[in-house]
Amino acid sequence: MKRFYTIVIFLLASLGAFAATGGISGKVANIPTPKALPGAFPAPPTPAVVFAVPLGRPSAPAHQTVTMDQKWTQFMPGVLAIPVGATVRFKNNDTVKHDVMWRAIGDDHGLGRNLGVHPPGQAISFRFTHPGAIHILCTLHPGMSAWIYVAPTPYTAVTKSNGQYALNHLPAGRYRVSVWHPGFPVQSKIITVSQHNQVNFKL
Repeated sequence: MKRFYTIVIFLLASLGAFAATGGISGKVANIPTPKALPGAFPAPPTPAVVFAVPLGRPSAPAHQTVTMDQKWTQFMPGVLAIPVGATVRFKNNDTVKHDVMWRAIGDDHGLGRNLGVHPPGQAISFRFTHPGAIHILCTLHPGMSAWIYVAPTPYTAVTKSNGQYALNHLPAGRYRVSVWHPGFPVQSKIITVSQHNQVNFKL
């Protein structure tokens, strides 16, 4: 009988935790498309980053590792969203040498770095502990660039090609939902997450 009551209490607690979560989805409109070079295929829109910061509940630094590849003289993906504290592993999957550098994190040029050259098949990693937008470059190949957005929250999403995004499994509460895109100021809205919420933005 004791085991039965333990199972019932566990199921009720699980249902309560499930009921106390929600999600945010929507669309970021007017995402610009980069100009294509003469004779080249049209470039896809550069994704935007959407992130939700819980109000009154500071987020603990993350300890996850994600990968940004260097392949065909490109950074892949071209836009990456990570939480503060995450580590990015830059893997050279190309046939030539690459390096990784950035001049600033956000507006702080004192946080610029050059991680040095790494040959094909090797990787170099860096843990990002400051929030902000980072323009990633390869000095050996000036045409290579990408963006990393370090958000002060684990709740991040990169928009799809149609501008849609989704943030799932958010604990109930108040959030500041923001959108970032290269060349645009950050836009934010305050919402209360209960079950599912629709939040749209327009650049």
